[in-house]
Amino acid sequence: MSHVLRLILARHGQSEANAGATAPDPESSPLTALGERQAAAIADAVETPADLIVVSRFRRARETAEIVSRRLAGGRLEEWPVHEFQYLGATAYRGTTYRERRPAVDTYWEACDPERVCEAGAESFVAFLARVHAARERLERSPERSILVIGHKKFLHALVWSWASGPAAADAAAMRDFRAFDRGRKFPNGAWIEVELSAGRARIGETRTAPAPPRTAA
Repeated sequence: MSHVLRLILARHGQSEANAGATAPDPESSPLTALGERQAAAIADAVETPADLIVVSRFRRARETAEIVSRRLAGGRLEEWPVHEFQYLGATAYRGTTYRERRPAVDTYWEACDPERVCEAGAESFVAFLARVHAARERLERSPERSILVIGHKKFLHALVWSWASGPAAADAAAMRDFRAFDRGRKFPNGAWIEVELSAGRARIGETRTAPAPPRTAA
């Protein structure tokens, strides 16, 4: 990369599943009213339209991107495979809350098996890391000057971790290191991290948030 790329990694607004509701599957939980206001806060904080808005296919990210792109009124919108790490699979989500899934989450990470696939359609850590590295390389090759990525906590943290730690083999040690990185840093709904990419180097900013706009009167 010979130019400077301003990259904003933004987590989607609060979804119904984030707020404690049951999830029909990993993908289709919509934004809450607060999540919609958090999406607006992202747009207000960014201010200048990005050349490109990258979004995952998951509903909560797409709805966030739609609000952001309307308010910024500029920049093309592209869907990339930057969706969240779904290691448990769809069965674990069906009709459950995050609290109910927590024992299965803990069991998965305690096993620390990077090749484990919990069920058909779930993703191993090896596959997840390959997807993260592919997105990173695509971003680094991009000719744009500014890109806004609207995605999910673990995927965005994995991007930041890969720039901060350097390329890692998808082994148990990397899995433990990423888990510690992800758990040790807050990345709430509607937050973002700015990354400046130049000459193969990344300058990573702090995780930032902006107050969500107040509710409008009914």
